[in-house]
Amino acid sequence: MFQKTKKKLSFLYATLYLLLFSLFVIVLYFSLVKLMENQQINELQDFYVRQEHDFFEHVHANTKTLSYDPNRSFFYYIYTKDHKFVHGDESFKGLKNQIEKAFGNRNPDEDLVQHYEWQEEHFLLLKKPIFNDGTVAGYIIVGKSVTSQHHFFQMTKYLLVLLTCISTVLIGLLSYYMAGKAMIPIQWSFDKQKKFVSDASHELRTPLSIFYSSLEILEVEEGKQLSPFGKELITDLKDEAEIMKELIEKLLFLARHDQQQVSIQKDTIPLSTLLKKVSTKFQRIMPPEIQFSTEIQENIELLGDASKIQELLYILLDNAIRYTNSGAITLTLLQNKDTVKMTVADSGIGMTEQELPLVFERFYRSDAARQRNGSGLGLAIAKAIVEQHDGKIYATSFVDKGTTFHIEFPI
Repeated sequence: MFQKTKKKLSFLYATLYLLLFSLFVIVLYFSLVKLMENQQINELQDFYVRQEHDFFEHVHANTKTLSYDPNRSFFYYIYTKDHKFVHGDESFKGLKNQIEKAFGNRNPDEDLVQHYEWQEEHFLLLKKPIFNDGTVAGYIIVGKSVTSQHHFFQMTKYLLVLLTCISTVLIGLLSYYMAGKAMIPIQWSFDKQKKFVSDASHELRTPLSIFYSSLEILEVEEGKQLSPFGKELITDLKDEAEIMKELIEKLLFLARHDQQQVSIQKDTIPLSTLLKKVSTKFQRIMPPEIQFSTEIQENIELLGDASKIQELLYILLDNAIRYTNSGAITLTLLQNKDTVKMTVADSGIGMTEQELPLVFERFYRSDAARQRNGSGLGLAIAKAIVEQHDGKIYATSFVDKGTTFHIEFPI
């Protein structure tokens, strides 16, 4: 139980750290990208201001000039408002034609910032109109290569993802270690409590047996001298002693189960036959206002302890009868490829979503259950029996519609 809790806490802390650190990394990464992009846009804006006068120098010339220098940090192309090329300086041969295909039909009044990829190169482009006496006379496309920055941020992204994974694993291991440290006093207290329950159950059996035997001797030897009230009192004391004995046996069984001291003799059980016998017994004691039905698949066998499986059925069916005033109870047994599935369904009072996770807790009893007899240990014992057979048990329920207990055993 504590090992499972440690794992859950470690997983919870690691997941929470992963979410928070991932959020931090994402914000950091996109903030850096945005800062870098804004800086590059500002550089293009400054370059645009410096080159804007080229339009007026070359617009009236009859020649179109395009110079090439691969060492340029910035390149630019100037056009008239009807998209006729005027002048430009470029640092990548052939880029002008590609840009004209991509941006040639754009509105010359439009301000535009866009990333562009060509021949494994990444560019940041700025398109701005050129004004003459308040009217648009043309436009300029200014750009620069951001390939190195792109590759830098690609590597940064991979590095941040790797750091996130490594740090999450380390946090998970550290959380597991710290959870183990935190569990030590809790586990010590829990083990001490389990030992007390086990020792108390052992120690109470002997005086309780002596008490019950003394009542029987008193009833036999002094029965004729006792008044009717005295006889009734002895009978009541014997009944209470039986209840106490049953409660102690249940506590002792659960204590042994906690300490893994329960050894069961596993044999091949004809499960279908066993369920039919148990259902026949319960059919006789079923109240007339409850309709009992079964759906039992033939020839199903299980490796386990027949007496324990029978006790499991008694607990679940008795529980169904106790909480069903009228309606139906159904016992089913089916087998698929790798599991044996058994259900006990009733149409009784049901449980709320808040009560459902607590039904297998020891001594837990809902408000409705407190009006009925019982110790609150039955379903805890049922769960222990299922676990001893490497199975699992869970419940589904709806208020005023009933409860279904599902049991699955591996074949």
